[in-house]
Amino acid sequence: MILQQKQRKLKFSLVVSDLAGGGSVRAFLLAQVLKKLNYEVEIVGFIFGKELYAIPPNGIKIDSIPGKNYPEFLSYSRQVLQKIDGDIIYAVKPKVTSFGLSLLKKISSRRPLLLDMDDWELSWYGGMNWKYRPSLKQFARDIFKKMVP
Repeated sequence: MILQQKQRKLKFSLVVSDLAGGGSVRAFLLAQVLKKLNYEVEIVGFIFGKELYAIPPNGIKIDSIPGKNYPEFLSYSRQVLQKIDGDIIYAVKPKVTSFGLSLLKKISSRRPLLLDMDDWELSWYGGMNWKYRPSLKQFARDIFKKMVP
């Protein structure tokens, strides 16, 4: 008698930069598509607000970590990295809080990484004409300044 082994579903970890922002809607749509394709899905990310931006679909696991600015961001990032445990990492938007952390997880886990970029992020800041060339002093100010909610 041959026993059939039940094959485990491939799991995707969708990493979202801010679950209190519009990027969460994109992640929820991607999660629904992946579920329909019979994959296991989790959504992991920061929440830089009081609540989720949109109501998540049923049956999708969501892990949120309170969003903090630099320098606290670094210690909270470890919590997000520990929660990303999918076979495939799927970063939603090319931001430090999603793609940056996903790259770190890829390097440490050697898991494949996908990046979802639904629009040209720099278009909001002047496109190709925008350049960030701060002095060392301005760079330090930008990193350590308090963000007003």
